[in-house]
Amino acid sequence: MRIAVYSSKGSAGKTPISANIALDKGFCIGTNEAFHVYDNLIDENKLISISTEEAFPKEIAEHDIDIVFDLAGSISKSAVSISSALEMSDWVIVPIYNELKSLIGGINTINQIKEYNKNIIVVATKLQKQKSDMIKDNWKQSEDFINIQNQVQNSLGQDIKILPLKYSKVFDNIFEEKKSISQIMDNNALASYNYREVSRQFDEIYKLIGI
Repeated sequence: MRIAVYSSKGSAGKTPISANIALDKGFCIGTNEAFHVYDNLIDENKLISISTEEAFPKEIAEHDIDIVFDLAGSISKSAVSISSALEMSDWVIVPIYNELKSLIGGINTINQIKEYNKNIIVVATKLQKQKSDMIKDNWKQSEDFINIQNQVQNSLGQDIKILPLKYSKVFDNIFEEKKSISQIMDNNALASYNYREVSRQFDEIYKLIGI
């Protein structure tokens, strides 16, 4: 399974999503970021770090290597790292949060991705409860999610798949403890309670993409 996590707009949550998938499922990481956080997180033999102008090796697809591509930068003729990863991926996850620049950047990113891959999922990130929210356990009812969903579907059509991912401090803990969310929960009863919802949301992502 090959998964690309990409948006041309930064700070949407690409790296926490990529890291959690890789640690949870034992996947490799591929990144084109010059200054990344994976040297101390992922075993050296599971990390492929290249420049923006360099293509990811074709052997990844030929040998069906399980990998998550954490991609930075903008799609262009010279940014072959992005296009090569998008073309060989089974799924592309585009994180978008409820902020104007992220919404515009995410929608524009999806229109560009479609030239290389049509298996696209939007993950609505950084969801937080607003005063008007009556969420209970359904974050698809949150104001943040509904606005992201409306903006994306109005621009791209109703068939685009959108899943929620709430804001949580556990994303910082992934890098501090070098463990996935589920691994953190396994070792801490309080964490198991506090992070159960975000863990369930990742399970929804896994179910949709088949891992």
